[in-house]
Amino acid sequence: MRKKKNQLINIPLEFKVACSLYKIDVAEVLQIFIDHVTVYDFMNPDYHQGFTEASHSLIFCIKKKGQTRIRSSAMKKCKELFFRSIHQIEILVRLKKRGWKTATKRNYTRYFVENIFNAMERLHAPSDILYLDEYTTLKLSKDFCVLCELYDCYPKEFLEYFMGYISVADAHACDRIKGYTNFIYSFFFLIANGFGRSSNIRIELLDWELDFYERMEELRLEVYIIRDLQKRADTLRDFYVIHYQTMNPN
Repeated sequence: MRKKKNQLINIPLEFKVACSLYKIDVAEVLQIFIDHVTVYDFMNPDYHQGFTEASHSLIFCIKKKGQTRIRSSAMKKCKELFFRSIHQIEILVRLKKRGWKTATKRNYTRYFVENIFNAMERLHAPSDILYLDEYTTLKLSKDFCVLCELYDCYPKEFLEYFMGYISVADAHACDRIKGYTNFIYSFFFLIANGFGRSSNIRIELLDWELDFYERMEELRLEVYIIRDLQKRADTLRDFYVIHYQTMNPN
């Protein structure tokens, strides 16, 4: 099956390195990301673990593209339904009624998201399936597709933006620095610690791998004498990339 040009995703080396270090499959991380992007959380300023990080990363991607207004080509034929549905979602976002949990309100919004999904044109996310390679696919949610069409963005743009902010070297170099934050990496680290994953997953390490992780912790302490953050990150980066290349010679 031929893949559309806009579906070909560039997976950054540092994202591959991060997944390798934490023994997570690239596709698994991206699928968890997609599954936690919702229109509800995209519009909601309140924090909800996992959903906020995933959904708000799209907001930053859109801002980086300079898109300050909605000029969706896909919604032209269903403007009235779209605005009516968005208004209903806004009501749910603002609803503070006692007993209405966030998960409940999020579930209610899916009815309105589905209405938009069924009425809009599929110009930027024409398929629910996205190919990473010949054998690996991702399943796009209706929420994800709606946000792609709403801002005239291809799925690959959101995914590549997300992956581009994940660097273990940069995160470790800036660890304990007051004021430093990278909420996208924080979401990745949640996944690395089991968020959104099967509780049955067990990771067994060989002796040489244990030696590597021990050396990694030692190096993280050693680099703190390097005051230049870029040099500190590059030192860690070289170490992590060499490990990745050793484990993935092809």
